[in-house]
Amino acid sequence: MSTMTKIEALRPADRPCAVAVGVLGVVTWVVLAYSMMMSSLSFGAPDQYELAQAARDAADVARTACGILAIGAVLTGLLRLWRTLTVHLVVFGTGTAVLWLEAASRR
Repeated sequence: MSTMTKIEALRPADRPCAVAVGVLGVVTWVVLAYSMMMSSLSFGAPDQYELAQAARDAADVARTACGILAIGAVLTGLLRLWRTLTVHLVVFGTGTAVLWLEAASRR
């Protein structure tokens, strides 16, 4: 069985895979948002060190989201799962853009 035949055999699984990617994407964003929220908590007025640490944590979460976005896009593109790619780009693309804008506003 050639490689193209194996990839073609994956196509019927595109719809369930897209649903799974959408659900897991939302769960991943909940975890990322929770980690960003928890990293920005402080007791009393935050000093310069705490503000700088929160900005570094926000940038780390944004880099993690970009890595997930890139790896998922390449993998689904190589497997030619177009619905899954679309769902992944919508869920992670918009979330990553919002996250980078939020991280840039902290500087």
